[in-house]
Amino acid sequence: MGAATTIDSRLARMHRARDKVALMVVADAVYAPIFQRLDALIAEAETAGDVVARARAVVAQNAIRSNSSC
Repeated sequence: MGAATTIDSRLARMHRARDKVALMVVADAVYAPIFQRLDALIAEAETAGDVVARARAVVAQNAIRSNSSC
């Protein structure tokens, strides 16, 4: 398996996990942080090729973390 195939496989797996957790969030909002984390990881992975977009994703993720710790 090549590096690109492995990354695509992991991204597809994260999408499936996010879809399942979305159903869980609808049933009980306690799962919302898991959904948010998966969504952020997917966004990061999808923008990994673009350095500026990746930097923005990191800044946004750090903002989410600092807001959730308040």
